Amino acid sequence: MDHELRKRYFEELEKEIKELVDPKTGLLDFRYAKIIPCPLCGAEIKDHETLFLKNGYTFVRCTRCDMIFTNPQVKDDYLKELYGKSCAADLWFEIQESSKEQVWKKNYYLDNINLILKFCPNKVCRLLDIGCSSGYFLQLLENYYKDKIRAVGIELNEKAVSYASNKGLQVRKCLLEDMPKEEKYDIFTLFGLLEHLPSPKHFLQQIKDYANPGALIFAIVPNAYSLYHLFLQQKSVSFDGRNHLLYFSENTIKQLFQGSGHEVIFNDTILTGLDNIKRHIQWYDPYGVSIKTDKYIPWPMQAMLNEDYIYRNNLGLRLRLLAKISC
Repeated sequence: MDHELRKRYFEELEKEIKELVDPKTGLLDFRYAKIIPCPLCGAEIKDHETLFLKNGYTFVRCTRCDMIFTNPQVKDDYLKELYGKSCAADLWFEIQESSKEQVWKKNYYLDNINLILKFCPNKVCRLLDIGCSSGYFLQLLENYYKDKIRAVGIELNEKAVSYASNKGLQVRKCLLEDMPKEEKYDIFTLFGLLEHLPSPKHFLQQIKDYANPGALIFAIVPNAYSLYHLFLQQKSVSFDGRNHLLYFSENTIKQLFQGSGHEVIFNDTILTGLDNIKRHIQWYDPYGVSIKTDKYIPWPMQAMLNEDYIYRNNLGLRLRLLAKISC
């Protein structure tokens, strides 16, 4: 990973987040905020329990369906504007293009596409990558799967779209709803997208308008109940409040897809965050990348802190899900 670039990104993101906070209350300014029902089951605010406050944002859990989300949230129109012109978003695009990042992301993306193709019935598939950033995933598809996949991407960040287009990739600056209805796809990939959406159920239902019979949705989101998040809790950079509005568990991500009329055919977890966990439980900065020691971890806990235990129990950092679209 490009730790230096990631550090700059999170510093800029925190700066942008604070610009939306009312200095008098220390909370998200009411001018930018909206109170919402549970985005998964619709339960009203009386059924939301507060978990913690961070950088002016309130993180709650629905006591009816267990969904974790921020409430209040940034208003939809303002959120779209932020994604289009945010300096932090520009830095995230730079992270995607960093050679240090691409060293590990290459195998990460290839592993995921191989999983998808196991379930895709067509010899040649049309794929829509939603929120494609600068198109590194699309570039890998072009390089390794050109005979099996015809891919298009959509993205809101102008800088990322321009960069992807200059590489000869088919990337459009638009929302899903702006795409021509006559264009149909066999695979929809959502890498780190659903946690950003204020109305994920509506979005997943919208996808049906662009799907061929038997089409698949592949999604990856942060796992709120990963070992990483259970230890780090609000110290996790995943809990930012402005960009990440929703925080799924294995149960709630399944509820979302099934409630949107899709059939879940595969799910597991990937990535571990082990180094961050180990630093944190020894009272070090979880993001202090220069610290490499297990010295202060009791031996019984060391036996648990391994990749096999995490993957076997679906405690990985990211939830991965594949669903068949019900048209």
